[in-house]
This record gives sequence, structure tokens and C-alpha cells, in this order.
Amino acid sequence: MFNYRVHWHAMNGRRLRVALIGCGQIADAHLQEIRKIRGVQLVAVADSYLDLAQQAAARFGVPGVFEDLDGLLQQARPDVLHITTPPQTHRPIALEALARGVHVYVEKPFTVNAAEADDVIAAAHAHQRLVCVGHDQLFDPAWAECRQLVESGILGRIVHVETIQSYDRWGPFGRLTSEPDHWVHRLPGGFFHNTISHGIYEIADFLPDPQPRIWATWFRSLPPAGFPTELRVLLQGAEVTGTLVSTSAIRPVQRMTRVYGTRESVEIDFEGRVLRRYQAPSLRGPFVKVQVPWRHLWEAGRSLRRNIWRFLRADLHYFASMRRLFECFYRAIHEDGEPPISYDEIRRVTAIIDEVFRRCRAEGVEKKRAVDGKAGTEVFHESPGHGRHGVSRTPAGSATAAPGSGPEMSGPTDQ
Repeated sequence: MFNYRVHWHAMNGRRLRVALIGCGQIADAHLQEIRKIRGVQLVAVADSYLDLAQQAAARFGVPGVFEDLDGLLQQARPDVLHITTPPQTHRPIALEALARGVHVYVEKPFTVNAAEADDVIAAAHAHQRLVCVGHDQLFDPAWAECRQLVESGILGRIVHVETIQSYDRWGPFGRLTSEPDHWVHRLPGGFFHNTISHGIYEIADFLPDPQPRIWATWFRSLPPAGFPTELRVLLQGAEVTGTLVSTSAIRPVQRMTRVYGTRESVEIDFEGRVLRRYQAPSLRGPFVKVQVPWRHLWEAGRSLRRNIWRFLRADLHYFASMRRLFECFYRAIHEDGEPPISYDEIRRVTAIIDEVFRRCRAEGVEKKRAVDGKAGTEVFHESPGHGRHGVSRTPAGSATAAPGSGPEMSGPTDQ
């Protein structure tokens, strides 16, 4: 189990030198949380747009400002580099930093695909440096409480995990996706590739299978966009299943995960930092109608008291879990320990994400073939991951449907 209570602090008077490359929106969260950690010194920021690096340095009091990675590594000489650039650049930047003796923290998604993840992990081993990925919601206090309930046996055997991720396409982050040249549209999973890591690693935390079966589909919601805005995923392991809903349509925007056990179930609301337990009522008849809401009221009161206490301690903020992960990573560096998220888990989550988007693209190809078949072309009905299972020639104008066809599907290449 992760040690959520570990705190980094300076040892032997030496401060850890930390730098960051990529001064986009998420960089502010990193810089804000790094500054709160004792025994750490922010020494430099870099961005290919120098004005962005200069602005970030001014906001957070960072002394070094650079336009490229080489200058940052050579002159600032950090112990740790945070990579918050677009995912397509994660691999080359991480490889260069590791080769020059720098530990690396990579914002999610870790890399574009599992092959790139293998390269980065191999380099970490070769150069004896640590690598960490930004799976920070695993370090949220509500998630820590959920894990404690699971490990104590209170929930029984876990049988299903479901996560819902809402995304506001018109919010401060979502508006960027409307730009046709934005880097998210060049990822294999398009818009979703930058968002679903949280949901996948939360499911994977309780679904240990190396290669679970995966079904996935994506489609456009209304109003229509030039890319898929809805994603549905089902994972099946030997004993546990998981579902992920990523949506731009659901309101209010929410980040919620439910864990179902054979004895009890829990719901983690990351927006409110609230954990709710669902237990079988002990009373009978009409008293159940009183007991259940009373339990919910008691839990709401407990969550309120906890959050007020965290607020008074200035610990109730959006990226608190990110800081906890940073602390664990920095301590592992100082103590020559294991990274807070294992390399096997980084690789497994990346491979699952690869397969999710492979399935989505395959379904898009199948749909297109079915549509082409209406004009009299050969139609190869192909289920993602199961090979071709039928060939037919359909006369022009006749109706045909591909197995499993549903809402209109499209991939990033359809933009």
C-alpha cells in the first residue's frame, strides 16, 4: 500500500533541485505544489515559447528561465525534471534527462504508447535514475480511505469498479480542444488520450490482470464536434470488471468512482473530496427509510468536518494529491527507494490505454466499411480484436449493418 502520510523534508541540509519544462496550463499546478514542499528548491523552467517560461518564472519566483532542454540541464543542473510538455515529446525529453543523470516526473499520459514507455523505463534502469508518472488521484485522501476499506476486508471481494469523468469543452481547458491544430488532435486517442489516464489507473488499481479484455467505443455528442467527445469502455478481468464513461455532455461536471464489493460499496467524489459508504440496512420495514438517509447524513457531516479541518490547515485545494505524490517521489529519490508507482503498473496502464484506442479506431473502420458496402463494395465485418468473421458483397442500395454498430463513430483521423 502507498504511504500517503510521508512528507519530504531536507536531510543533511541538502535541498533537492527541481526544474520544469513545458509552461502550459498544468505547469502552474506543478509549480504551485512544488513550492509548498520543504527542502525543495525550484531552480528553472523552460519552454520553446520563451515568453511562457518568463511568465511562469515571474509568477512563482523561479530564478532560471530557458528556451530549450539542453540549456536547462547544462546550466540549472537539476536533480529532478518535471515534464509537462505535450505527450508526443515525453519520450525524447525523458530519455535525454535520464541520460544526463536527472530523475524524471512525467505528467500523464506517461507516453504516447507502451513501446515508448518501455524505452523510458529501460533508460531509467540503465542510468539508475527514478521515473514517476502523474497518477496523482491515487494519492487523494478519499482514495486512500477507499484503499484502507478494501485492504481491511470491509468491502469484501471487489467485483466491479466504475468511473465517470465529465469534461467541460467550453471551460478553461476544454476551449483549447476546439483549435484544429491543437496537439491533442494528433494523439492516437485524440481528445481522450489526454484525459482518460485517471479513470484507467483507478480501475486498474483494483483490476490486477495484465491483459484484461477490453471493449471500447467513441462517438460525437450534441452539439456536433469535429472529433469524438464521448467514450465508453468496459474492461473484464478474471474476477473484476470495470467501466469508464468519459463525457462532455453530462452536467454537472464530475469526477467520480464507485467500487463495488461483495459486502459493501463505496463512492469517491473527487470534486468534493467525499467518500460515501453503501451498506446493507440492519433495520427492517419502514425503519429502513429512516436508517439509510440517516447514514448518508452522518457521512455528509463527517466529510464536512474533515474538509473544514483541511481548509483551516490550508490543505483543501484541487491539487493536494499531486503534492502528496511529489513528496513520495522526492523521498524515494533521497532514500534510494522504489518509485511510488511501480514501472510494471506504468507500463500496464499505458498498454490498456493503447488497446482502448485501438478498439475505437477499429470500430470506426468497421463502420466505414459497412457504409461503403451500401454502394456495392465488399464489406469485411470485423470485430475489434477478434479478426474478420465474414465477407459479403452487398448490392448497391440494399441495407447492411456491421455487428455491434451503434452511434456514428469517428477517430481523430476523421477530423
